[in-house]
Amino acid sequence: YNSMDEILALFPDDKPVLINFYDAGTENSIKDDILRAKNLLEDRAKLVSIKQQDYPEIAKLWDADSKSPSMILFKDGKPVTRLYEQTHYLEIVAHMGKFCDES
Repeated sequence: YNSMDEILALFPDDKPVLINFYDAGTENSIKDDILRAKNLLEDRAKLVSIKQQDYPEIAKLWDADSKSPSMILFKDGKPVTRLYEQTHYLEIVAHMGKFCDES
């Protein structure tokens, strides 16, 4: 991918998109919680994980290159909230869920 717009274009506009930038070093320790959060939010948002090392320019542009995970929720193509270094799925769902419509 060359831009966040290119990534967001892959998903329907009717649901917010939660981009999870993560570091390869924390991948194994956070993957279960990210999967749980993804499952709990699936009716209200699309969660997409992107390894910081694979897209360093995009991660840096969005201030998501130094903390893992760095999550940005996009609604209608615009960022509405961020969450840094939070790995417990209930905290992720509680924070992000406030910005997502109920299904």
